[in-house]
Amino acid sequence: MYAVEAKCLFKSHRAKGRRIEVLKNLSMQVKKGEMVAVMGASGSGKTTLLHNLSGIDVPDSGEIFIDDKDLSSFSREELALFRRKNIGMVFQDFQLLECLSVGENILLPMILDKQSEKEQKRQLRKVLEMVGIEELSERGITELSGGQKQRVAIARALVQEPNLIFADEPTGNLDGQTAENILRCMSQLNQKTGASMLIVTHDLHTASFCHRTLRMEAGGVIDDIL
Repeated sequence: MYAVEAKCLFKSHRAKGRRIEVLKNLSMQVKKGEMVAVMGASGSGKTTLLHNLSGIDVPDSGEIFIDDKDLSSFSREELALFRRKNIGMVFQDFQLLECLSVGENILLPMILDKQSEKEQKRQLRKVLEMVGIEELSERGITELSGGQKQRVAIARALVQEPNLIFADEPTGNLDGQTAENILRCMSQLNQKTGASMLIVTHDLHTASFCHRTLRMEAGGVIDDIL
């Protein structure tokens, strides 16, 4: 069983009155515990693929399975709940709420699920330690560096202990050394937790941390490189 499997995906958008095909008959898989990079030029469909695989968007046709569950079988509410419990998301621009503390940002998925305060405190301690930011729990988001913000975003993605993490250019806004530290952190977490990871990136160095690299062009996968 795969952590992620996509079969014959098609996805198009309308722009200026014409239909643009973004994904074209795309099929791919991510094995359990695998860390996979997705590379390609701008416009090749990388982020669209990630949004469709995560259930943020819906393909025009084709099938997507997460842990052998067909995403098309869920209602909108069921899909939102499934995504919150089973998929962690890491974004290039962090998507942290400045009105909340570091700890509150990390715990947001658990708060939305109305989990007990005892369990929230236990998980918060665990993920803060995992990403090496134990001292930042009470800080405000505006007090953090870019690298610290990305560690908070990674901790938030991990707090529900998902089997799958999607990351869209997770080092795109970071300087070289900070990006290196984040990549090492993600690689260590992959080894420690066994979570599968799919990372969209333009960067060959980022891809070098992964087990495989999928190269996309014109809406399809053209290479699968070990």
